[in-house]
Amino acid sequence: FIFRSLDSIDKSVIYSIESAVIKWSHQVQVVLKRESSQLLLQWENATPRVELEFWKNRYEDLDYIYNQLRTIKVRGMAGLLDKLQSSYFPAFKAMFRDVAAALTEAQDIHAHLMPLHRHLETIQSVEFPKVKPRLRPLLHVVCLIWATCKDYRSPGRLTVLLQEICNLLIQQASTYLSPEDLLRSDVEESQRKLQVVADTLSFFKEVFKDRRENLHTYFKENQEVREWDFQSSLVFVRLDGFLRRLHLVEDLLRTTLDFHKLEKLEFSSIRGNALSQQVRRMYDEFQDMYRVFSESSYDCLDPQRMEFENDISEFNRRVEDLDRRLGTVFIQAFDDVPGLEHAFKLLDIAGNLLERPLVAQDVCDKYLVLIRMFSQDLDVVRMIYNQHVQEEAELGFAPVHKNMPAVAGGLRWVQELRQRIQGPVSNFRHLTHPCMESAEGKRMIQKYEDTLSLLEK
Repeated sequence: FIFRSLDSIDKSVIYSIESAVIKWSHQVQVVLKRESSQLLLQWENATPRVELEFWKNRYEDLDYIYNQLRTIKVRGMAGLLDKLQSSYFPAFKAMFRDVAAALTEAQDIHAHLMPLHRHLETIQSVEFPKVKPRLRPLLHVVCLIWATCKDYRSPGRLTVLLQEICNLLIQQASTYLSPEDLLRSDVEESQRKLQVVADTLSFFKEVFKDRRENLHTYFKENQEVREWDFQSSLVFVRLDGFLRRLHLVEDLLRTTLDFHKLEKLEFSSIRGNALSQQVRRMYDEFQDMYRVFSESSYDCLDPQRMEFENDISEFNRRVEDLDRRLGTVFIQAFDDVPGLEHAFKLLDIAGNLLERPLVAQDVCDKYLVLIRMFSQDLDVVRMIYNQHVQEEAELGFAPVHKNMPAVAGGLRWVQELRQRIQGPVSNFRHLTHPCMESAEGKRMIQKYEDTLSLLEK
């Protein structure tokens, strides 16, 4: 722009320049006010790639704007406004200063975020069971960014990045679990996969806590330490929701595995046939109940899909009814057992079904009955022993098995008594039921040890 004097400048030119400055200021402000958190609000499933792309694009956009503002044409317009002492010149200077500062910030952040690329790509490319050992190095880089990049040392910006890392882990976990097949596949295989995911995500939270507590180790000696003074719940809000849904699915599969045992459950007691038929009807009823999930079209892992939770509530209500009926069946089966050996066989057949809370509540008293039965057996063994000793004292010799020498026969007789009481105790010690810690249970064990000592004399 070359003018002989300021007076010769057409006012329309000045007006055009000032209008351009106003327009540019508005456009630049729109760019400057953009934050990566806005993208997370618009798309809550955003992954760290969105964060890295945001700062890359911001750096490139601001670099382009900065170079535009430094062209000869724009500098001439700014010089003219300065000579005319236009009120818009300070606005132009402020705009240029803001762009330059924002460019420096974006360039710094973009450079510091670059090392994350390799770690994120690895997590996306490996099978989910192999993700766990990659989590500590990933958070190590995040800590380094916090300590070395002053412009990114903001709780708001870091929580966005951490939330997006959580989103990536949720995304990879969902792909691995394949929610459309999870409730249709083999129950034990689905359980195994769920356990892998739950362990990995819980480990990520543990590593986060560990790095947070040791954040000071990433700062230099003469550097002020900035802690992560934000609530961890802000970071894990979506991850925790996903974990809660995983636990719901785990409970569903655990219940399913329990009730699958009903298919092969047979009773041999007096009412064995009738009880077996009752159990078969319960199994068929359970299969119908589970079909709601195996034939569903919704994503059972999506915490936003409330249809699953509604179905689970109804399912659990009906399972409670089955548990009560099952408890009644086991009570009747226990009442029919002729002795300890058959009772322990019943326990073995029932397996984990007896650990279901409502069933366990119903059959709890039956464990004490077992203790009393064995206590009576111990009394019988002591009586047999005392009778044997008495006969030996009266006759001068002890009756033994036919065709056996006296010493060998006596040893065989004691061995048989010992085996008679050792077998049930072995079964009792495999029980995890609290009855073994009761006063009656402790008295029974003490009586057993006293009887065993008697037989070893």
